Amino acid sequence: MSRGRTGRVGGRGLKGRVLLGLLPVFALLAGCSESRRDLAPSGRAADLAAPAPFVSAARENGEAKLAYRHDLTLGLGPDRVEPHFAAARDRCLKEAADCTLLRSSIRDGGGASQPRAQIEVRLKHASVATYVAFLTAPLPGEEPGDVALIAQETRAEDLTRALAETGRRLAQLNDYRNRLTALAEKPDNRAEDLIKIAGELAQVQSQIEEAEAQRRGLDQRVDTEIVTVSFRTHQARAGAFAPVREVWARSGPILGDSAASALRFTVASLPWLAIGLLAVLLLRLVWRIRRQRAQPARVRLEP
Repeated sequence: MSRGRTGRVGGRGLKGRVLLGLLPVFALLAGCSESRRDLAPSGRAADLAAPAPFVSAARENGEAKLAYRHDLTLGLGPDRVEPHFAAARDRCLKEAADCTLLRSSIRDGGGASQPRAQIEVRLKHASVATYVAFLTAPLPGEEPGDVALIAQETRAEDLTRALAETGRRLAQLNDYRNRLTALAEKPDNRAEDLIKIAGELAQVQSQIEEAEAQRRGLDQRVDTEIVTVSFRTHQARAGAFAPVREVWARSGPILGDSAASALRFTVASLPWLAIGLLAVLLLRLVWRIRRQRAQPARVRLEP
């Protein structure tokens, strides 16, 4: 009994010593957890107060300066190209405040060629959609399928750098002009110095006007959009025999063009026919001479 009691007492004493040794470790862990709890709110506050990335701030503060250009190709019947071209041109001329006619051309479908037309206008941003809708809509008396949008393309040119460089150049030229003006106002200038300053001022003023004109042109390209429309014949929606009907209707001009091409070829071939006939006669003459020279040799060889 004494031995059992002694073993239990010894085991309890060993466990107590182990627990006493682990108390400092538990205290250290508790302190670390409290310090982490204390630091957690400040860390979240620091994350919330962090500034936005530089790229995002640059995108918000600076906007790209783009110049847009639209190219459209409309398919029409052969007899509807000219009315649509005239309607598009007159619409732009009537709305001169929002539309500027840059270029217009039309080619009649005389002969075997098809009628074609093209128009190029400069529009404000708010007027582009309305003008394109007017172009693609049928005219009075037409059906919705008579106007076909064959192709459409939109391109954009970034003019941000060009505008920034022009602005910096203008600022430098204006600063240089101000310094020249201040230098010219000095009372102790000589006549030669004043002449040189006046010449330099005239040159700088010319450069300033050129840079301002360039900047106005860039601003106009950014503030407006260019729309180019091509009108062509398109018979895809007119039936399978539409090309046959079109050729039959234009058979007279096609026959005339073919006859003119044949006559042109004949007239152009006359000099070459004479040269060819002369070459044939020369070849026959050479062949006869060689044949006559070969006949006496054959006679000598015969017994």
